[in-house]
Amino acid sequence: MNIARQLATIMCFAMVAHAMADDFTIADFSIKQGETKTVSIELNNTEKSYIAFEFYMTLPEGISIPEDESGYLMAELNASRINHHNLEVSRMPDGKYHFLCYSGSNEALQGTSGEIISLTVKAADDAAEASGLEGLLFTQKLSDTSEKKVTFDDFTFHVNITKAAEEGMCPHGCLLGDMNQDGILTVTDVMLLLKIISTQ
Repeated sequence: MNIARQLATIMCFAMVAHAMADDFTIADFSIKQGETKTVSIELNNTEKSYIAFEFYMTLPEGISIPEDESGYLMAELNASRINHHNLEVSRMPDGKYHFLCYSGSNEALQGTSGEIISLTVKAADDAAEASGLEGLLFTQKLSDTSEKKVTFDDFTFHVNITKAAEEGMCPHGCLLGDMNQDGILTVTDVMLLLKIISTQ
């Protein structure tokens, strides 16, 4: 009985320690075919202060990080959490993305939680509709203020790709101008619209 209680206590402490451990995270998100949106990569670092980090990311098929007008991948550090830090992002030949953040003067990152990178992602126009696609943050390495190397566990996030709104359709799938919502545009819709405008 005592052994069982001790094991339960050890497991409890292990779970709490894991929950409190520093980590990178990215929230699950949904994106429409052809859509470009911004998502946040968060660094929760209540355990230590860090001066640099690197990690790799894979995105589901059909999702990519687009380039800006200068040809740079669209990712930037959150200004409130950096202190003379630089971010380099590159796409590897196998499709993985590599992120490297460093400070030439070995300054510590600021804050202990929240967004560290604002990341732009884009779904291809022909991306297949799907739910629960997996993305991964992995091979996460950091340097703390004593320049000791630290590693984080891999982190899996999920992406839903939904159908793009068809031309002439609202984002929710309704036909624009279809005042009586019968699925077709007729003179009745025009009359209803004029009636609404005349009462304004």
